[in-house]
Amino acid sequence: MPRIAEIDRAILAQLRKNGRMSYVDLAKEVGASERTVRTHIRAMEENGTIRGYTVRESGIGLTALIRIKVSPGAEIGSFASEVTGWEGVEIIYEVSGEADLVALVHVDDTVALRTLLDKMWMAADNEIASTTTELVLEQY
Repeated sequence: MPRIAEIDRAILAQLRKNGRMSYVDLAKEVGASERTVRTHIRAMEENGTIRGYTVRESGIGLTALIRIKVSPGAEIGSFASEVTGWEGVEIIYEVSGEADLVALVHVDDTVALRTLLDKMWMAADNEIASTTTELVLEQY
């Protein structure tokens, strides 16, 4: 997974707020030229950082962190690689500490979050020991 530059993070933050924002408005918000914004968006589309633009009309939209503790002997990398491609999963980090993985997810509502968690448990085939989900209340 490529490293995300600060300008890319700023662009992504603005697109999360308003996915229909024009290149001109994006450029103003992130303090870059329109050409730079276009170039960075194109690069993020090509490298898979931006996988699509979803219009969410239903639900309020939730961002959550799912902390995943993997069962002893389970292959962390293969599970993480599979889940990374799922709709709603932005990125998965392998971390130190009590959890082995942390998934950053964006879903429409709690029903969609529950569905995603159920899908994880079903696909894991006894690879998950436990999960803890934290809802993001505010982004700064």
